[in-house]
Amino acid sequence: MKNNYLYIVLYFLMFIAHFFLFKYLENCCEIIFIKYYLFLTILFMMVITVISICKKLYPDYLGFIFMGIVMVKLALMFLIMNKLNLSEVPNYKLHFIIPYLISLLLVTLYSVNIIQKDEKNH
Repeated sequence: MKNNYLYIVLYFLMFIAHFFLFKYLENCCEIIFIKYYLFLTILFMMVITVISICKKLYPDYLGFIFMGIVMVKLALMFLIMNKLNLSEVPNYKLHFIIPYLISLLLVTLYSVNIIQKDEKNH
């Protein structure tokens, strides 16, 4: 449980750092930025929650569940990208791929940590 909070705090620190850097450099499109981070935060929390639940229900299949969730997350990002009007932001590929990849890295580290703990217990 303590690990969950660490990853969530790291995620929000990334959000705060990126928001202030974005505001300092670009100073535009705050609404799009906040919508994107709200969507990314919902996905991040959903993935952490689903992995935590699946750890208790299907501990042997956690790696496959992680890969499936990452594929669903990527598909949702492509579906929502047009609705968020990300192309209106200058250098939008740079500004929006980095938070997504950092979010993916945090979820991956969380999943690896859970899988390693489960292997030590068996």
